[in-house]
Amino acid sequence: MRTHLAIAWLIAAVPPLALAAEEQPGIDLSQQPKSKEAPPAQGEELPPIDLSKPPSAPAREAPAPAPEKPRAFVPFSEKDVALGDKVKAVQRKGFIKKGRLELTPFFAATVNDAFYQKFGGGLRLAYNLHDAFALAVRSTKYTKLRTDNVREGKIAFQSQLLNSDIDQQVMLEGVWSPIYGKASVFQSRIVHFDLFLQAGFGAVWSSTSGPPLSQGPHVAADFGGGLRFYPKDWLAFELGLLATLYPDQPVAQLPATTQRVFVMNVGVSLFWPFGFDYVYP
Repeated sequence: MRTHLAIAWLIAAVPPLALAAEEQPGIDLSQQPKSKEAPPAQGEELPPIDLSKPPSAPAREAPAPAPEKPRAFVPFSEKDVALGDKVKAVQRKGFIKKGRLELTPFFAATVNDAFYQKFGGGLRLAYNLHDAFALAVRSTKYTKLRTDNVREGKIAFQSQLLNSDIDQQVMLEGVWSPIYGKASVFQSRIVHFDLFLQAGFGAVWSSTSGPPLSQGPHVAADFGGGLRFYPKDWLAFELGLLATLYPDQPVAQLPATTQRVFVMNVGVSLFWPFGFDYVYP
């Protein structure tokens, strides 16, 4: 009996509860949330303005960054380079001649006279106006050595050999060194070298300059070239070939002819000052 009463009570209570649930409002997610700074509704009074406070300044834009100042030029030094980076593709010259005096004693020997071989020695003093150009004064003294070809020549031609024997010469020359380089010696030392050309003019004394012909000195010109090696800052070894041309008249009844003397020179050059300072351009 009690069970039937409880069921009847529940059936009677459900409709009021459903109606109550329908009357409660729910959350409407379709509407946009109101802004905190929404304008006042129509008819609503605006809040009073406080004139005692100064108006707030508008926000300023951030200033543009100042342009960077150019850095001061700092000369590059080899101290700034690591030891492994000091080998350059193009390195500075290792030997400087500009502004230095050069004194060269040398040995000379003719190479184109089959009858009278001439040996001699001389001295050259030069001043290097530029690293590749110098002015020089050269003096050479020769000694004549008669060969066996003289006797055979006289027998064959049955006459006296008409020749001019050079005795000494003094020349003013210009020396130009257009090519400079380096060479490795025994894979442990680098030797500097250059190729040079020289040309000049001066005077030659020969066998006809004194009695009996007494023709005096002959005007001469020379040209040639060679190779020099610089093992030290103040020392160089030189090997060169030089041709000297001068007019001579061995026989008074015959016209003068041009004499050609080719000489091989081997010398040692000493430079002063003994050292040099490399100046970067």
